[in-house]
Amino acid sequence: GNHPFILSPFNLNYASPNMFLQFSAAIYFLLLLTVAETATKLQAQGSNTQSGPNIVFILADDLGYGGVGYNNPEMATPWLDALSMDGVRLDAFYAHSLCSPTRASLLTGRYSYKLLNHNYLVSQAWGVDVAYTMLPATLRDAGYRTHMVGKWHQGFYKVDLLPTRRGFDTFFGFLTGDADKNSQEVNEFECSWGHPVALTDGELPAVGLNGTSYTDEAFAQRAVDLISSHDFSSAPVFLLVALSNPHSPFEAPPTAKAETPFEIYQIVDDAVGRIVDALHSKEVMDNTLLIFASDNGAAIHSYGTNSPLRGSKCSNWEGGIRVPAFVAGGFLPETARGRTLDGMISVADWYATLAGLAGTTVDHSGPARSDSIDQWRYISGQSLRSSRKQIVHEHNFTEGGTAEGALRVGKWKLLVGLQDRAELYNNSLYEGDIDISACADAPCLFDIEADPTESQNIASEYPKIVEGLLLLFEEIGQEYHAPLEDDFLDDDSSCAAWQQAGGFVTPWK
Repeated sequence: GNHPFILSPFNLNYASPNMFLQFSAAIYFLLLLTVAETATKLQAQGSNTQSGPNIVFILADDLGYGGVGYNNPEMATPWLDALSMDGVRLDAFYAHSLCSPTRASLLTGRYSYKLLNHNYLVSQAWGVDVAYTMLPATLRDAGYRTHMVGKWHQGFYKVDLLPTRRGFDTFFGFLTGDADKNSQEVNEFECSWGHPVALTDGELPAVGLNGTSYTDEAFAQRAVDLISSHDFSSAPVFLLVALSNPHSPFEAPPTAKAETPFEIYQIVDDAVGRIVDALHSKEVMDNTLLIFASDNGAAIHSYGTNSPLRGSKCSNWEGGIRVPAFVAGGFLPETARGRTLDGMISVADWYATLAGLAGTTVDHSGPARSDSIDQWRYISGQSLRSSRKQIVHEHNFTEGGTAEGALRVGKWKLLVGLQDRAELYNNSLYEGDIDISACADAPCLFDIEADPTESQNIASEYPKIVEGLLLLFEEIGQEYHAPLEDDFLDDDSSCAAWQQAGGFVTPWK
């Protein structure tokens, strides 16, 4: 039957007036709490929603197609495997074949041939043109807090080229291309007084932090600290974490039991896991888009594998440019998860895609207009096909004026000029002959959809296709290209400035 202490339309007559007033007051109080709590949540969500999701982009260094467990059972990468399985794997994601050009494309949304045609050397007075508005600056203007941890490699000879002058609120990492993973010294370069230290915090040398921890562990910890300390109710965050592994030098942490190739890949996986755990602990994963990719294929003689693809880093074969990539996180629609996409996506496309999610647009300032295409409809499952129909992998002029490079249109891939590192990979960690080349005498043509390992050059079977692609390749030669630069090596001035900075690399002009 009815109970006098349960208010309902059926028992109000049994409750006393005082009791009714007490319950009414209690209910009113609970309603106020509920409304206040709801308003707080909506305010926090609204702050993020107005400017888009949190964006965490993790970029591995020289991690080839066979460097993840879901492409190669020899690799133990449980975090990457699980995240990608619950996300969207991008099986035809293309980077450039080298570190600096890929990062420049990511940050500017341009094809790399419009930006530079080499990797920056540590004492080189060169950098990505400041006329280009980089992605973090565009996102910051849209209300984001922007942070970068890890490898910059976009030039730093003058202050205007530093990450904190190109749109990042904070920076911690290497301005150079690589460094010793335990001491953070630049092994590839030596001044008269010794090897400079590459570690930078903000715009200043990270004095006292160098040599205190293994590089990727320090990078992962800084990323965790940034996530833990950020007020996500005030603004969404764009966090770029550019790890140093599995790029050379091949070094494991001092605490490692053995320096094995598999352990190096597990270090990448562990760093990703720590960052994901931090996002969950902060309870912001539901409104976060997590992107993982590599900057180029694995290098010869550095314990990497691009299996089953042909070639390696520094080449236009699929093994040098087709790299692991996936999108995950709670912002990704549930209906989109668990898929593998085989449509073409360029590293340059992240600019338009992320700018669109932030509610802003691509910036076309600078010497060349953007090549970036918004791929969110494809990634999120709203469209069945990629919006990208062609990719210019590389288009450079030699000193003699001859154009060399590679492009893909639909399923057809054309390689023009001498293409080295043409050996085929197998499924084990590989050491091969770097001097094998192809396509020097005549362009090579491959059907990438039917032959992703580029084992059959079918140029002689489809002369009309070759002719049409060559015409397109020639037309691209009329577009803006980064100027062919001299070395611009400035060893004396840079070493003098670094010595004054206590042995740390800094801008020197």
